[in-house]
Amino acid sequence: MGNSGKILAVAETSYIIRKGLVYTLSQSPNVAKVIELKELEDINYQLSILSPDALVINPMLLGHMHKGDVKNQLSLSKNIPVIALVYNMIDERMYQSYDGVIRINDSESKLEEVLTECLYKEKQKTNDQEELSDREKEILISIVKGMSNKEIAEYHNISIHTVITHRRNIGRKLEIHSVSGLTIYAILNKLVDIKDIEL
Repeated sequence: MGNSGKILAVAETSYIIRKGLVYTLSQSPNVAKVIELKELEDINYQLSILSPDALVINPMLLGHMHKGDVKNQLSLSKNIPVIALVYNMIDERMYQSYDGVIRINDSESKLEEVLTECLYKEKQKTNDQEELSDREKEILISIVKGMSNKEIAEYHNISIHTVITHRRNIGRKLEIHSVSGLTIYAILNKLVDIKDIEL
C-alpha cells in the first residue's frame, strides 16, 4: 500500500449500490482500500476502529441531510471528508455542506474528480461556506415559524440589527434567500417540525 493511497468507508444499505460503488472506488489510483459499512446499527464503532480517510454515505440512512448532523451522530473528526451519495431528486442545495457529492449516474471521471478534490486538495473554506452556528439555527427556526425581525429580537433578547445580520449570514451560508427555501431546509434538516410552521 503506497503512501498516496487512502482508505474510504462506504455506508449504504442497498447491496447492489454498495457493491458497485465499492468496486468502482477501489479502481481509483487515489484509493488503497474501500471498507463496506453494511451494519448501520454499530456504524460508530466500525468507524472508530477503521479510521477511514473519508466517508461516502447516503445521508438519508441516518435521517439527516446536513453534514454537521452526520458528523455529530457518527462522532467523526472534523478533518474527515464526508461525501454524500445521492440517488434521488432532492434540491442540490441540501447537500452543499458536504465535502463532495457523488450521484448514482456519475461517470468514472466525475467520481475521480470528486475523490481527488475531497482527499487531496486543501479546501479554502470561507466563512460563507461554514455550517450554521447554534445561534443562527435558533434564528432560522424563528424565521420559518413566521416571526418578524422585531419578534425575533424580543424573543432572543437581541437587537433588530443583530437579527438582520444573522439573517444575512444564514442566507449567505446556505445560499438560500427566500423564507420558503429556508423552511424546506429547516424541515429536511430536522430543525423544525412541519406542524410548527404557519402556513
